Amino acid sequence: MWRATRFALISGAALVSVAACDSSVDAPSGPARSSGRGGAAPASAGRTNAAGHTNAAGHGNSGGAVDTAGNTGGGRGGAGSAGQPPGGRAGANVGGRSSGGGSDSGRTGTAGIRDETAGDSGAGGAGGAETTDYDAAVLADGPVMYLTMSGETNEPDRSGNGHDGSYRGGAPARAPLPNGDRAAGFDGVKQYLTVPSAAALSIPTTHELTWEAWIRPDVLQFPHATNGYVDWMGKCEEYAPTCEWEARLYSLTNSEDRCNRLSAYAFNPDGDLGSGAFWQQADCGVSIVAGDWYQVVGEYTTLAQPASCSETGSYPGVIEIWVNGVRWNQASHGQTGCMSQYQVVPVANDSPLNVGTMAHDAWFAGAVGKLAIYDKLLGADAIARHYQVMTGRQPTGSCADTCSF
Repeated sequence: MWRATRFALISGAALVSVAACDSSVDAPSGPARSSGRGGAAPASAGRTNAAGHTNAAGHGNSGGAVDTAGNTGGGRGGAGSAGQPPGGRAGANVGGRSSGGGSDSGRTGTAGIRDETAGDSGAGGAGGAETTDYDAAVLADGPVMYLTMSGETNEPDRSGNGHDGSYRGGAPARAPLPNGDRAAGFDGVKQYLTVPSAAALSIPTTHELTWEAWIRPDVLQFPHATNGYVDWMGKCEEYAPTCEWEARLYSLTNSEDRCNRLSAYAFNPDGDLGSGAFWQQADCGVSIVAGDWYQVVGEYTTLAQPASCSETGSYPGVIEIWVNGVRWNQASHGQTGCMSQYQVVPVANDSPLNVGTMAHDAWFAGAVGKLAIYDKLLGADAIARHYQVMTGRQPTGSCADTCSF
């Protein structure tokens, strides 16, 4: 079943911990709104603290970042006015925005979420108009939708395909990503982003679909989620008959007796038991850390599947999940991750894509940034490249019966 979550606390923004995947196959349980099995959880281990990536006024005009046109910009400009730093284009410097004297010291936002880039301004600062190194890397891989999650009221689709989003429940707080770009901080009570339904956001359009985002949970226990999880993104607003897919985070303790984990799910239109892939620590230890950033990627295909999946003729397809550039090994999990696990045949429906909630009955307390949707499988090289551009590190680790960074 599906229940709400709310409240938010902010903690340090360390980057990665240590995780391991549970190789057990999920068993079905619950009625229509139990939405399947799968789940996933990454862990973290000693990455750069995101709080260290500040937008303080000390970033001057030195350092010249190169913009997408090959022009040298001025990095993070100190003035932050409508003009550009010496040698740069106005508001289009790859590698950062003009900070305009903004500070990341943070003011308190709704429900305890801290606005960590309060005062951030300057050329291209609002509405995601700038193009940073990370943005350029994502756009080069051809997403059908790309929302930087840096707007206040609306979120323009940077892919140029018109899948713009709009914020509901008030403007989100500001949260610095590991590279200093900003993301949307949701209060865990009523704030979310919604994008109108479109065929390009549905699995059956090309029979391949990838979603990619950076998330930072600010709590690990969702007190108003009856089943102990929050669907932090999904295309399943009304459940039946318009359910398609979702991203989920389980609480530390929950009534479904799941480990703390991150998941990618696919559903039949009735929203009943869904097939899913997951990341979690093998012994159900704490694999997600409040305040840490995670790159989470969900991939779906109905064109192929591994030999470990049964009923290949009627329910072809597989679901994959990546955390911090490391792919789980579906072959170590039996039927988990197979569309055939719960006889799922994805259907394109008219549900909007919501971020920060899915069906208005559970709410994500934390930050989400750099949301991209692709009408293809993104692949290991691109996922690793995006992780490296964001963090300055290469992905490390593996995931079979156990997973670690």
